[in-house]
Amino acid sequence: MEAKVCKFCAGDKLEDIITSLEERGYNTSVEGCIGLCAKYECSNINVIASGKEISVKTFEEFIKALEG
Repeated sequence: MEAKVCKFCAGDKLEDIITSLEERGYNTSVEGCIGLCAKYECSNINVIASGKEISVKTFEEFIKALEG
């Protein structure tokens, strides 16, 4: 499974996001931009995990979206 993380949108939660993805078996890459800022708010945590776009405001919402 592949995941891409926008380093700009992840901000200070970048390491937590990477760890959460890798713990779930994702091969994670950190990108300068993954193109979701044009579609969702730039202040969101924006991730593409196995083709699923995740754009949420908080780390807790990210975990819920990743698991659900």
